[in-house]
Amino acid sequence: MLKGNFAKLILTTFLLTMIPVILAAAGDKEPTTAEKMAGLQTMCTETETARTERQKADSLYNRLGGYDRILELTTTIVANHRVNEEINRVMEGVDDKMLAKHVADFVAAGTGGTAEYTGRDLPSSHAHMKLTDADFLSAGGDIVKAMNSMEYGQNEIDEFLCILVSLKDQVVFK
Repeated sequence: MLKGNFAKLILTTFLLTMIPVILAAAGDKEPTTAEKMAGLQTMCTETETARTERQKADSLYNRLGGYDRILELTTTIVANHRVNEEINRVMEGVDDKMLAKHVADFVAAGTGGTAEYTGRDLPSSHAHMKLTDADFLSAGGDIVKAMNSMEYGQNEIDEFLCILVSLKDQVVFK
């Protein structure tokens, strides 16, 4: 039986790619960005009831470890974005520490914590980035990498990703 981060990576990779691969039914052809996005949406739709039940039992905020652990997570995500050649262009001129704090406030406020987010709304804070679905998937990969490195459970990773999927149209305009 697989254990630890390797098992999480395998399961996450499966969830992000298997449904589109099956839909594509093209042997070893790489799924398109659209197929990957469709796979994510399908995963989120199919797990909605289970995610809602988990949230009722204990907030994602608590399961993420509270504010300080969320800030550690967002700091790691920002660092991953900075070195990700597919999306690091959007990090030019960004204060990493301030961004991590704003994102931590946003995540904490949106997952059941008491933090107050006072930053800009998602559309106005992302419009200048001209993000694509491919950028969104790449950023999501950075998030999964950060969450795996911090040994979050698969349920928390999936819930976090599904929150992001629900917000995609507020940050990707192409």
